Amino acid sequence: MVTKIPSDQIVIRPPVEAYSVLIPVTGGCSWNKCRFCGTYKGVYGVTQDYAIRNVDDVKKDIDKFAERNYHGFPVFLAGGNPTSAPTEYLVEIIKYVRIKLRDVQRVSCYAKALDILRKSEEELKKLAEAGLDIVYMGLESGSSTILRMMKKGTNAESIIKAGKKILNAGIKLSLYIILGLGSHNYSEEHVKETARVLTEINPTIFRFRTLNILPGTPLWDEWKAGEFELLSPVENIKEEREIIANLGNNVNSQVFNDHVSNYCDLESANIKQDKEMFLKVLDSLINDPRIQILPRRNLIRM
Repeated sequence: MVTKIPSDQIVIRPPVEAYSVLIPVTGGCSWNKCRFCGTYKGVYGVTQDYAIRNVDDVKKDIDKFAERNYHGFPVFLAGGNPTSAPTEYLVEIIKYVRIKLRDVQRVSCYAKALDILRKSEEELKKLAEAGLDIVYMGLESGSSTILRMMKKGTNAESIIKAGKKILNAGIKLSLYIILGLGSHNYSEEHVKETARVLTEINPTIFRFRTLNILPGTPLWDEWKAGEFELLSPVENIKEEREIIANLGNNVNSQVFNDHVSNYCDLESANIKQDKEMFLKVLDSLINDPRIQILPRRNLIRM
């Protein structure tokens, strides 16, 4: 389906793209079944169906940014998973960005593992050659059990395959991990399997997020019924600590805690070099009596 995206509806972006030029490419999410996500299901007051914008409308947006002298900024191709769109469509848009906007720092977008697996290696290389620098993909958990429970629509091995395809094509990869996604019952599996998947992929970057349950999502109803437990702040920090501790020696990713949901703000330009420091700081937080009694907060807007 090709259409316009109503201007009063949702255009999301990662925190790191806060000062980027936002160019909507797709609306909604082609999957839209994850139990922890309500982005396009009304949690922000509106719903948004999956759609691919008309390429001429996208180009008009790019022209407007060029006319208003938005040169030298990063560009984020917005939408839940723009990589679901046809490759030639994306190539045309990325090339147009590079032509019309000078000194673009990077071109990026969200990606879903299944969309990446549907594209050939040649298609992904075309996107890299056109100027796509980095994609942001939700790993969420390396546990296939948790991914299935959360209706993520993929499993650990598919994510590993997709991640490697992205990197082999010359595109940088930033993965998201959701701390607490397995609650108490699956916390150990969440930690060990997430570390395993990160070790297999060795992404350019991985970022931690702490699970917050939003009203209107299936997980909200389960939590309110007492069927799902949120981890405490110190338990979330322990999960992060154990994921870092279990990484293989090959992992030299950048690591960030760059989200309002997190209980620490640690970062590393190379976790292989900074692993000992990272663990030391996390241990100090875990052993801090103030952190141990810190009450849990559940953010409903982020």
